[in-house]
Amino acid sequence: MRKEFNDTGLCVPEKHFMVDTLPKLNQVMDLINRGKYFTMNRPRQFGKTTTAFLLLKELSKKEDYLLLDLSFEVAEDQSFENKQNFALYFAKSLQKALLRLKQT
Repeated sequence: MRKEFNDTGLCVPEKHFMVDTLPKLNQVMDLINRGKYFTMNRPRQFGKTTTAFLLLKELSKKEDYLLLDLSFEVAEDQSFENKQNFALYFAKSLQKALLRLKQT
């Protein structure tokens, strides 16, 4: 397959030209292995989605991690109005993710 440039979202190393993300991925894996928290907060087109995808791919090779797919992009505005609404939304999202995991 011929590689191409992608500026519309997730980059897949086998399909797209992209910078070497291995050093960044290794730093994140080191944080995870040490039980540390981290955030990914950069402007658009800085590779957050690609890094998360590659991280998911790497962690799925290990048996000692439970990987859940959660997104807050589809949450309605009232889900963030107060702590109770957010907690309820989060609990329901977590339940759905666990049910999806159980089905696989």
